[in-house]
Amino acid sequence: MLGLAGALLGAPLDASAAGKDLALDRLKTRELALSPARGVLEQSALTLHGIPVRGAFEVAVVDPKGARRVVSAAAPTAAPQLLPADASVSEAQARAIALEYGLEGRPTSKPIQASQLVYRMTLGAPVLAWEVELPLVLSPEPSMKTVWVSAATGVVLDEDEQVRASKAEVFPFNPAHTPVTIVTELSGVDVDGPGEPLVGTRVQAFNCTLVEPGEDEEVSPWHDDGECYPIHTALSDDNGDFLVPIPDLKYPDQNILGDDLYAELSMYYHAEKFLDHMATFGIDTFKCELSSMLANFRYSQIAVTYPDLDYGPLNNAYYTNQCDPEKGPTMIFGQGSGVDFGYDGDVVYHELGHGMVSHLTPNGLSQRRLRPDASLVDAGGLNEAFADYFSVMLTDQPELGDYVARFWATYGRAYIRSAENEKVCPSSTVGQVHNDGEPFMAALWAARKRVGKDKLDPAFLEMLMRLPPDSDLETAAHTLLQVGEERRAAGEWSDVDIDHLVRAFDARNLYDCPRVITDADKVNQGRTMYLRGKTTGVTPFYPGPMQLRHEVPEGTDNIIVRFRLSPRGTSTGNPNTNPVGALVLVKRADSPIEFEYDLTEVEEGIDPDAKSSVQEIIQVRGDWDVEQAASLVVGSENQLVIRGFRPGEVVWVTLVNTLKNEAVAGSVSVISVPPELLDQGSIPSDGVVTTGADAETEGDSGGDEDSVETGDPVTACACRTDAPTSPSPAALLLLGALPWLRRRRGWRPH
Repeated sequence: MLGLAGALLGAPLDASAAGKDLALDRLKTRELALSPARGVLEQSALTLHGIPVRGAFEVAVVDPKGARRVVSAAAPTAAPQLLPADASVSEAQARAIALEYGLEGRPTSKPIQASQLVYRMTLGAPVLAWEVELPLVLSPEPSMKTVWVSAATGVVLDEDEQVRASKAEVFPFNPAHTPVTIVTELSGVDVDGPGEPLVGTRVQAFNCTLVEPGEDEEVSPWHDDGECYPIHTALSDDNGDFLVPIPDLKYPDQNILGDDLYAELSMYYHAEKFLDHMATFGIDTFKCELSSMLANFRYSQIAVTYPDLDYGPLNNAYYTNQCDPEKGPTMIFGQGSGVDFGYDGDVVYHELGHGMVSHLTPNGLSQRRLRPDASLVDAGGLNEAFADYFSVMLTDQPELGDYVARFWATYGRAYIRSAENEKVCPSSTVGQVHNDGEPFMAALWAARKRVGKDKLDPAFLEMLMRLPPDSDLETAAHTLLQVGEERRAAGEWSDVDIDHLVRAFDARNLYDCPRVITDADKVNQGRTMYLRGKTTGVTPFYPGPMQLRHEVPEGTDNIIVRFRLSPRGTSTGNPNTNPVGALVLVKRADSPIEFEYDLTEVEEGIDPDAKSSVQEIIQVRGDWDVEQAASLVVGSENQLVIRGFRPGEVVWVTLVNTLKNEAVAGSVSVISVPPELLDQGSIPSDGVVTTGADAETEGDSGGDEDSVETGDPVTACACRTDAPTSPSPAALLLLGALPWLRRRRGWRPH
């Protein structure tokens, strides 16, 4: 059984795992029974000077005789600069700073949920900070952020988005996979008369209507202006049964009913089914003691992209990590523009899977990993892959969301994602969580087919309990292998099982995957990069998610870096108009840029007259030679031309984000052209590559060419304007050789 505990064990960690003289205490959080021979897996949080250390944990196997063996841990490597009593920023100040920062552009009257003083591990150092839990807001898209504010300077050090999106007579799985309904007993709810809602001991289900409540009716505290109103609508009949009308989904209008009762029932049924299945593994608890599920969520304002609908759709489903039923739903299932996300059992299992990831991992799974080659979102990608795997544990099918995909007329394929894919690292990673987790899910599925679900499913759950919050793909792959080898040593797995596991993960290049693209055709054809926004907690910027290698061909003297830049898309049908900006980094050598990270002081906190000596800001350094903005040519097309190269010379290129908002760089390519074309002041519109490869991109993030400015290369950006524009001659090319700067590791090159 998965047990929860709150006993302070008080045993300090081994000195090798923590900074010298650090009085770290263990707080047992949960344990998972393994086998009679192996004992239990015990997970502990760590505290320092009486407050939590976020990012620190310890996981140990305790054998039947009580011997304790640590199998995974993360702890500070140095003493903190400040004690809790040294906090100079008050809790009230921190809450105000976090509210202004995290709710920018999201007006709401909902209060902050909680705040507390913590140490937050940053590059191994315990940094004193206020941890502020912002309210769950559902417009313009669902969001609930945790924000860390420096207790010394008031600077926002980092943020974490808690909301995870998935890109009765019931259908057993979903209307596509199992189109014939069944009548079943509902778990968790016990009613014997009419008019009772779907409120059980573990799950409660709500619908969402655009009909405004009457004067004498209570409005849900979840509601904000412009949103539907949460309400119970699926009520029991005279016999205490929930036999609601079943939509006939061959008719498109039956998929967008909005106020139908079935979505509410479907959510409840699949949630109880999921929790019952997890109990068979000894996991009889969930992240939330009572999970609140909201169906048919939509907006009252008509969306720009869907003017023919009488509502604003939400084309997604979300896990919010909100466990307080007074403050918001735990899961949201949108009424989309063509489908109802609450109908799809796969999607329900996926969102519950996010909750199980949050429940079982020591500190969640969402932090970025800062590596010498890139800044990675692998932890978020693993979170998505693991949520998919939880769905597979119930359906035994590789496809996720086949109702949503098949019945959404414009989706274009029969599933949202499939574990039967050929994605590999790094060719298939782009810095986006849903995308970057697919190679890992493919490896899990391949291993499950060969090792067997009876062996792999329990090993998968044990792996979850060992993972640090910033796990990359390699960390997770090696952790699962470690679990498999321990099970082999206990006689539970065979040598053949280990061989199958290794082959599955080797085939996706998951044990050792530098994020560098060296294939010339892939570099020429174009890549997609999701660029992490710049925050006040870093200087000068975070690295991009990958680097591209380019060799200058014979007969040329130049490189041309091209890309399209736009803000990320939304699930509401309304455009994202946030400004985005990027710089190009170039290293002139046949080895990738090597990024380095350390902590530095804040230049200016909330008190501009007070100089702080507390090192809490991440400083990014590296050995790049050029840091340059591209020219905005037309639409969202950006271009940087640099001359003065020798044939055969190798360069490495990446992009970095200069603004707060996440940016999507599409069709990122590095090419060279005959110098006479540059001498003439023009480049072929198709960007002819000397290898002769056809130019196809993996994914574009196009912009509206009629509403984007062109201009000088201050920073590559996509900015809105009211009038159509055309490319100016000055913006077409950045000509001439730029002065090459001495490579250095001290500060950003200029």
